Amino acid sequence: MTSVTDPTTPEEPVVALAVIAQQLLADVRRAQTSEQAHEAVVAACLTAAPGLAGVSVTVRRGSRASTTVSSHPLALRADEVQYGAGEGPCLEAIASGHVVDVPDLRCDARWPRAAVGMSEAGAASVLSVPLVAEDELEWAAGVNLYADHPRGFDAARRARIDVVAALAAASTAAHGHRERASNLQEAVASNRDIGAAVGILMALGKLTRDQALGELRRVSQHANRKLRDVADDVLRTGTLPQPATTRRPASH
Repeated sequence: MTSVTDPTTPEEPVVALAVIAQQLLADVRRAQTSEQAHEAVVAACLTAAPGLAGVSVTVRRGSRASTTVSSHPLALRADEVQYGAGEGPCLEAIASGHVVDVPDLRCDARWPRAAVGMSEAGAASVLSVPLVAEDELEWAAGVNLYADHPRGFDAARRARIDVVAALAAASTAAHGHRERASNLQEAVASNRDIGAAVGILMALGKLTRDQALGELRRVSQHANRKLRDVADDVLRTGTLPQPATTRRPASH
């Protein structure tokens, strides 16, 4: 991917940034999972701001935060320090919906518990940017950029990151909505198949609805298969599959 460093003409940074943006949008559009979309965000940030010590994506579901993607152990460790302390720029960015800039961790008193651990992990300056708002999906997310020296985000680097982050926020939110819609469709289809299988068992075995559903669950648990897969067997064969039994060796 084209880098934006050391331009020879004024147009080169713009062209390079446009290439990064196009690649980011294409990668997120092709992503099958949220994690793959986050990988694309991390890659775009690293290309737009080469020389970073690490980039990561934090996702928070309810009160639990975790790192879905990180480019370097430093980023993962710095994230985990914040989760353990319950404070830090990445959590602040997600909670507030605003970019959090930490030019020098050694001189920042906002998160005293997290700052020490982050410095020990190798981070000296941090930029955390919200990606997905908490009220938009069932989860919230932010991207964290770490430098191993103070004031690691000068005006030029910050401007490139702002452009990439804006595109990343829009594209990952859109991907999250598509993923949620797909999951809902799959859940509806699964419930429909289970309901149809219950109806077949009720008719064939003269069972109540609860009894038929109990039979499906019994086979599902005994065979260690998903309930929907057992229901699909019923729809295909018209009978309830019986889990294989293991013979015990005869005692002598």
